[in-house]
Amino acid sequence: MTEERKIIQGHNGPYNTPIVLPSKKVLAEWIDYNGHMNVVFYTLAFDSSLDFFLEEILGIGETHAIKKKQGPFVLQAHYHYLNEMGLNDEFNVRLLVVDCDKKRMHLCLDIFSKKQKHVIAVAEKVLINVNLNLRKVEPYPVWAYERLIKIKKTHEKASFPDVLGKKISLKK
Repeated sequence: MTEERKIIQGHNGPYNTPIVLPSKKVLAEWIDYNGHMNVVFYTLAFDSSLDFFLEEILGIGETHAIKKKQGPFVLQAHYHYLNEMGLNDEFNVRLLVVDCDKKRMHLCLDIFSKKQKHVIAVAEKVLINVNLNLRKVEPYPVWAYERLIKIKKTHEKASFPDVLGKKISLKK
């Protein structure tokens, strides 16, 4: 077995549509002076769930970054806040692969409230793969790109949120 094969994390499927990431609960320190979950903790929930996806499912998270000096950078992120969550509300972050190429992935994540039974927030992100020594973009390992393609094909017929791809503007 090659060294590269020894450190591969994640798995080769099957993949769910959407990929439902581990449950979380709104903590007391996440509640702001408006009495609901503060915006910074939505970002934390999305980001920690994305880290789980990268490490445990795709295999290019922290372990890969440390051992192969290659890691994901977020190039662009766009958030939509559709409703509120309060103390102890339980939720899952769900993930869809919208598109990908050999160096980038376009993801859609949402926060789904177990109590309210609907989407609370949506995050759209574009990630690039970076050589951490050279600080330059480079292709994903072949095995990781093959996983991305497989996930993308699994997610092709998914129902994507209406807010996906929307630009920021004031409605007139």
